[in-house]
Amino acid sequence: MKKIIAILLLSTGVLSAQKSKELFPEHKSQLRIPFNHATYSVFEKGIYQAENTHTSVKPYVYNVVSEQAGLDDYKKALLKNKSSWGGRKLWNEHLVAVRGKDYWVNLDFLLDANAGQENGDIGTTIENTRIIKLEGQLGSKISFSFTGTETQAVFPQYIREFIKINQPEDSAGLIPGRGKAKEFGDNGFDYGISTGYVSYTPNKFFNVQFGHGQNFIGDGYRSLLLSDVAAPRTYARLTTNIGKVQYTNIWTWLRDFNFSIDGDTPNNAAHKRKYGIFHHLSWNVTEKLNIGFFEGIITDNNGTSGALQAEYFNPVIFYKNIEFANGEDGGSGAVGLDAKFQIWKQNYIYGQFFLDEFSADKFFKSNGYWGNKYAFQLGAKFFDPFDIKGLTLQTEFNKAKPFTYSHEEQHNYAHFGQSLAHLWGANFWEAIFIARYNKNRWGVNTKLSVGQKGFDFFGDGISNGGNIFIPSGNRASDFGNEDEQGNLASITNFDIEVSYLINPANNFKVYAGAYVRNFDAEAPITRVGITPRLKQESLDVTFNTESTQWFVLGVKADLFNFYRDY
Repeated sequence: MKKIIAILLLSTGVLSAQKSKELFPEHKSQLRIPFNHATYSVFEKGIYQAENTHTSVKPYVYNVVSEQAGLDDYKKALLKNKSSWGGRKLWNEHLVAVRGKDYWVNLDFLLDANAGQENGDIGTTIENTRIIKLEGQLGSKISFSFTGTETQAVFPQYIREFIKINQPEDSAGLIPGRGKAKEFGDNGFDYGISTGYVSYTPNKFFNVQFGHGQNFIGDGYRSLLLSDVAAPRTYARLTTNIGKVQYTNIWTWLRDFNFSIDGDTPNNAAHKRKYGIFHHLSWNVTEKLNIGFFEGIITDNNGTSGALQAEYFNPVIFYKNIEFANGEDGGSGAVGLDAKFQIWKQNYIYGQFFLDEFSADKFFKSNGYWGNKYAFQLGAKFFDPFDIKGLTLQTEFNKAKPFTYSHEEQHNYAHFGQSLAHLWGANFWEAIFIARYNKNRWGVNTKLSVGQKGFDFFGDGISNGGNIFIPSGNRASDFGNEDEQGNLASITNFDIEVSYLINPANNFKVYAGAYVRNFDAEAPITRVGITPRLKQESLDVTFNTESTQWFVLGVKADLFNFYRDY
């Protein structure tokens, strides 16, 4: 890697030559805008109000957002008048910028580093993430991006316990949204992540992406259809735009912690493969109403080749029929709806409905049938309320019935020990209130999340429907199930963050944040994510049931979402 960097620096001779010309060539590219809720809030209003746009499938592509939300004008207005090489590189530009006749390359070295103090057993927290980000374009149709990170971190007590309680046998724990980790010191973790993709746009109708990363479907803070909660995974994404319709196909190659390729062999690092196939059709019915139709399949094709079967590569077919034809043990399917409606000029309501299983004769009866597995979301966004430019308010309600997203064996709706949908799994309700304010290079983000979730009890082996990794066959009964049943926990998360954008080219910023969390359960929590093993439940590891106050100061590039509200 050092040799590659040296060649780039020595061969281009552009470190001191870059001026404002083509300062942001990525805005005309097919690159994905790194998905972060706070970052997206800067231009989201422009996307929502542009004509015939589709806002649910994320990450967005630069050239679409730039055209509809004026990214060039926004960033150029932030530039500081700096003439020295150091001043321009710190405040306005990418570190290395190679510009050719029909190609360009950007290279940045970034940090996600912070220090904090919490009131738990950990006390002082640290995070030190070194980032290399390389992106570019060849010609007018092919873009590429690579991001590599290496991290050593000591998290607050409640995050550490979440990591340890989801500990695969061959690692020190599972970092939420990132992946497996090694031990670092007494209480810390060491982990690295590599993401990257190639994006190809042959014409105005199609965009094809292949890479390793995350995707998100929805207009909310959460997604009940497909989210970026779980660790990055290999994916192929085909987006088709025709008139008022956008059709998206996503094929993903997933991993399951609970099964190794050698069966029950302990400490086997090669976790068994499974697959997720999703398609989403977005239709702008009117200027104000958008409706989306979703279908998802989780399969491992156990008993056949074990590979993703060829029929699932058909982009224009109803996958549920294929899943049924392949046999009950071949996979599990779900369908969903999402919608967005404009109220007045700058306000929007949105929602989602995820249907996991359906029995017509039991669905509308109040008998607590376990197979009534569904989740729904209802939310609203208000842009520039009270005539305050740059302010966005958002409120959202999410609910998932017991056993939603859970199935037999590998067919749970999950990857790498975390849900592919909502962070909390199932058997919960949640209300969220968000306020974001952006002015010039300053940003303020606040969020309050309150809710209740039913967990399992220690040692009884029965699933109450909240842990999607426990086979749904391990339920107590078919009928009489209640919402949030089991070990009931009340959960409150509040955070506020103030940031200052140092460099608009690479989104590098300095920030200060405060996080307050209260988790109150009837009994200690020993099951959160992956299927607990007997030796794991005998360990003194529980999900924190105490209040947490955490204050942190640091720098970051906001290249992804790091959800801490569980």
